[in-house]
Amino acid sequence: MAKKVIPQSKYHCRDCKHSYDWHEKDWKGDSFMCRCPFGKWSKFLNHGMCDKFEKK
Repeated sequence: MAKKVIPQSKYHCRDCKHSYDWHEKDWKGDSFMCRCPFGKWSKFLNHGMCDKFEKK
């Protein structure tokens, strides 16, 4: 069976001007989750870009 190829985006949520409230720090102290006004829940900062993406 063939694997499904998912195209990788060049930008992530951390590059979007809509992401805010960076929270949930890892053991090094870096944030890895954010909020988006278009989403219901928090998203990972390294999540691929969505259709509402605007570069900072």
